[in-house]
Amino acid sequence: MVAFALLFTSSSAFAQISLNTAQAFGVLGGSTITNTGPTVVNGDVGVSPGSAVVGFPPGIVIGTIHTADAVAAQAQTDLTAAYNTAAGLACGTDLTGQNLGGLTLTPGVYCFDTSAQLTGTLTLDLQGNPNAFFLFQIGSTLTTASASSVLLINSGATTCPPNVFWQVGSSATFGTGSSFIGNVLALTSITMTTGGALNGRVLARNGAVTLDSNAITSCASACPIITVSPATLPDGEVGIFYSETITASGAAGPFTFTVSSGTLPPGLTLNPATGFLSGIPTANGTSNFTITATNAGLCSGSRAYSLVIGAAAAGIPSLNLTGLAILMLALGGAAVFVLNRTSL
Repeated sequence: MVAFALLFTSSSAFAQISLNTAQAFGVLGGSTITNTGPTVVNGDVGVSPGSAVVGFPPGIVIGTIHTADAVAAQAQTDLTAAYNTAAGLACGTDLTGQNLGGLTLTPGVYCFDTSAQLTGTLTLDLQGNPNAFFLFQIGSTLTTASASSVLLINSGATTCPPNVFWQVGSSATFGTGSSFIGNVLALTSITMTTGGALNGRVLARNGAVTLDSNAITSCASACPIITVSPATLPDGEVGIFYSETITASGAAGPFTFTVSSGTLPPGLTLNPATGFLSGIPTANGTSNFTITATNAGLCSGSRAYSLVIGAAAAGIPSLNLTGLAILMLALGGAAVFVLNRTSL
């Protein structure tokens, strides 16, 4: 048996991957979800933007089925963010060309340039930490053989660690009677063949999820759902001072606020420590951007915004802060003049 030991002492050495609303789902698909036989899913089942969920019953969902609704759409958005975060983390150990079967791995980030296979047993050593972080970055496909398994050691009482992630560049296929652990984040599709069991989640971004007499138990998440507020931002106007405070809730602060995608309207800035969005807009138009709030535990939540800046009102000159100061001085001078005339 081959063992890999990394020079990290705890999962705190790694960034967490927050599933946000997707963590409520045991199964999430992009196009369709199809089940055969007495599958049991402990967690929600959802599909978006597709709308077909077939085979429940005879399958049983201990949760809620969401078909092309707002909940499933938001879960897909959060899945995409989690997938991109996972794909962007630096690889710690390159396992390209090796079979996962027979390996014993400690917490870390492992990568495969192309496909990954599991034949036999992969052992994950949690080193006494039930929240230990494992990430497997797989360039193309993940395939497990029949009766293959993932085994935990030094895991305490947990049988379903929340921070084991598989980021799959195309599709994942689990063999007959296999036993797997972790959150599977696939770009395309996921297929679980007859009798396969998974402690974690199967989350497909664009394609189908196919089930056949499986048992899926979604693990608890180490990261709570973090909500970024407000839901929308008020419009602004060129030359008029704009301010709005972005807040975060659902986990212990303090939070750091960043523009994680898109750009703010010209003239506006975001204070990373307070979430204060302010400034004097210098150009009209619509700006689309996402603000992410991250706490000290590296758990995060995001919200996409569309902020409209209108042109300056016709016939009313716009003032910047310097102009406003000059106007106030001028008005003050006029008041002094009036007082002096009155005293004469």
